Amino acid sequence: LRDIEQAIRDNPRTSRVVHDSGEVDAALANVAQRFTRSYVWPYQLHASIGPSCAVADYQPDSLQVWSGTQNPHLLRADLAWLLERPEETIEVNRMEAAGCYGRNCADDVAADAALLSRAVGQPVRVQLTRAQEHVWEPKGTAQLMEVDGGLDAQGNPQVYDFTTSYPSNGAPTLALLLTGRVDPVALAYEMGDRTSIPPYDFPHLRVTIEDMAPIVRASWMRGVSALPNTFAHESYMDELAHAAGVDPVEYRLRYIQDDRAAELMRATAARADWTPRTAIQQTASEPGILRGRGFAYARYIHSKFPGFGAAWAAWVADVAIDKQSGEIAVTRITVGHDAGMMINPEGVKHQIHGNVIQSTSRVLKEQVTIESNLIASQEWGSYPILTFPEVPDIDVMMVPRPHEPPLGAGESASVPSAAAIANAVFDATGIRFRELPITADKLRQALNGPDPQPEPQLAAPVSTARRRSRKWALGGVTGLLGLAAGVAINALPWRAPIAPVTPPAAGSWSAEMLERGRQVAAAGDCAVCHTTEGGATNAGGLKMETPFGTLYTTNITPDKQTGIGSWSFNAFDRAMRQGISRDGHHLYPAFPYTSFRQLSEGDMQALYAWLMSQPAVHQAPPENQMRFPYNLRFLMAGWNALYLGRGEYQPDPRKGAEWNRGAYLVNGAGHCGACHSPRNLLGAEKRGDNFLAGGWVDGWEAPALNQLNKAPQPWTAQSLYNYLRSGYDAQHGVAAGPMAPVVSHLATLPEADVRAMASYLADINGQAARPVAAPVAKPAWNTATGERLFKGACQACHSASEGGPQLFGVSPSMANSSSITSATPDNLLQVVLHGIDKPATDALGYMPGFAASLSDKQVADIAAWLRQRYAPDQPAWQNLSEKVAQVRANPGSH
Repeated sequence: LRDIEQAIRDNPRTSRVVHDSGEVDAALANVAQRFTRSYVWPYQLHASIGPSCAVADYQPDSLQVWSGTQNPHLLRADLAWLLERPEETIEVNRMEAAGCYGRNCADDVAADAALLSRAVGQPVRVQLTRAQEHVWEPKGTAQLMEVDGGLDAQGNPQVYDFTTSYPSNGAPTLALLLTGRVDPVALAYEMGDRTSIPPYDFPHLRVTIEDMAPIVRASWMRGVSALPNTFAHESYMDELAHAAGVDPVEYRLRYIQDDRAAELMRATAARADWTPRTAIQQTASEPGILRGRGFAYARYIHSKFPGFGAAWAAWVADVAIDKQSGEIAVTRITVGHDAGMMINPEGVKHQIHGNVIQSTSRVLKEQVTIESNLIASQEWGSYPILTFPEVPDIDVMMVPRPHEPPLGAGESASVPSAAAIANAVFDATGIRFRELPITADKLRQALNGPDPQPEPQLAAPVSTARRRSRKWALGGVTGLLGLAAGVAINALPWRAPIAPVTPPAAGSWSAEMLERGRQVAAAGDCAVCHTTEGGATNAGGLKMETPFGTLYTTNITPDKQTGIGSWSFNAFDRAMRQGISRDGHHLYPAFPYTSFRQLSEGDMQALYAWLMSQPAVHQAPPENQMRFPYNLRFLMAGWNALYLGRGEYQPDPRKGAEWNRGAYLVNGAGHCGACHSPRNLLGAEKRGDNFLAGGWVDGWEAPALNQLNKAPQPWTAQSLYNYLRSGYDAQHGVAAGPMAPVVSHLATLPEADVRAMASYLADINGQAARPVAAPVAKPAWNTATGERLFKGACQACHSASEGGPQLFGVSPSMANSSSITSATPDNLLQVVLHGIDKPATDALGYMPGFAASLSDKQVADIAAWLRQRYAPDQPAWQNLSEKVAQVRANPGSH
């Protein structure tokens, strides 16, 4: 947002003073308390409920268009200009559209359809996907509002010097630009005085509008600058009321001359049971929960055609905030609306409900950023688009005016929304947000300071899975008090079920979005954990043994009874980012939501679309068998408080684009740390120096990916790319065990993504060539027997690197295998005993297991010889025969 603010400040502009009364400069010099504030409004997304669609039938003497436009007269004029024909030969049939209005959707597709119909001589229908709509432009531009003012000694507002900067244009229909009918020159759009002039009585008032050409093409929308200007006016009045020590509703009423506005304010406050609130709201019955209320008002002059049109609106917003996480819930909204006679008041109420939901979502979450002169927008799926799982209680009060003319109603009722919510957040927390959107991360850090980094923890060496289980169990018991304390903070009252929905049909999403979702699923290896041996893909039921008990993975196919077929995007997003299921229960972190929460909104939407487009499979997983007290899911609230961490991935500005893309994939969808990082006593991934320092999964060692890696040859970006892309690198060997299916999925990603992952991992690995070390003294072992057995059973396939033939795929060199240099022999023994029956790619070839043909002692002999032959600088493995017996009994995955 600071980048946007600076870009607006640097943009060439033309100043227009639209109001100047009193002696502003002199008054500013004499105020008792001076208040200079800046408010920033972000770029706003299209946020339509349904895709844009138009049909055109071009004939030599006529043109008929069916469109969801809300600008039929402008569209008709543009089509006449585009096609060089009289306006009277064009008929625009306006269809009711689901939120599809503006120049970047309904009008653009109508013009496209008209051109195509003329070209082919047939009626043509054009429909955009949301991805296509959002890739071109935001719905509304960013805006900067600056206020200089102050109070007299009694707390009365004396002066208000307001400047609003809005880089926008009239957004001509895109076809006019692309065909050259309109020169591609950015022209400033002159803002009217609609809401730039505040509604309050200031003795000295100046309003300046900075007209400037757009930074990017932002489409024209009804309500130009209304929400941003009102956000500034009403936030500023709230600040003045607080400084004066007066209730914010009473303060506003003192300085408003419009009787109609005062009547609406009083009625709305009474409807909401408004009472003066002067302290941060926290009660003993809700420890860690802050509650607040905010008020805001606006009169929006929305048109001059065919006559004067205006709407009065007042809001009271109630919020609840989790002090620990910063999560915000808007729990109740009271909207008062006055726009003259209501022809269909119930229909207007319904429209206001939709506007409330959309505007609330924008204030709290919606964002558009500018990167490399392109718009990078977040995309929304199912409606409503909320940052919290429950729609707030919305109470709409229509002021009856049966004897007055209708002045236009509905959409303008949302104008005070941003200020009301920001004022409520201030009432709850004492923190004033002057830049939108308000996010949980911003609020959490404002309340609690910067997020602490977990203390580095050393990974204790573990020799067996049984010893690890005992260690974790002990940690779980000693950590119960910490979990219980976290529950007191995080058992939020709105952790309620999210209502089931009927998601859009599979054909609703574009091929591009579905492919993007497939790639996210491949990067995240969804099918690896959510598919049983020989079972339907993603139907769940895979058994997972943990130190806390046995888990079975869930069905993530779109089956309505046993899968996620009735989940809205909001429910899916909550599960992926917070570990809360649709029905409200906590998920166990064996599901790596601690990593998935880093996904971008666009990737999360695409993953949801892809999963919902897959075949539905009716299959319920077996019941989990978690030991007490781990079967008490609510304890996970405390675990989340300790370890859930931050939100979406934030690029490191010190690194390049490829490095950041790799970090995003490795630590987000790829969740590499789930296997490759050691875990602490409560089962959370260790951070700091232990990040990606190695772990265990299914009886296999997941080697360190950082500088602690034991590979004989340094991992370079190229060798990592070879390994991740094909499952084999000549300097490091073959992917086996749980890594094989990971590689098989990575092989389907774009090459650039795999190279980005390799680049990032090579950077954090930081290995240099190992110096040649002197052999260490080793205990006596019959290495001659091991050498003889290896040459008889193994050398035929493992001799290509030493000049022998290459058989049955690749021939990995044992000298470069990290399984030989590892501190434990588990991975080597897994492969020798059980083979590789599911290679990452067919080109690698299969390896048979020798469990049925070699004894424990023989396998131990082979392992001892390989260790001495190819890792002479490493100490000998101890108790090899016992270790072989253990691995034989626990084959893991192959």
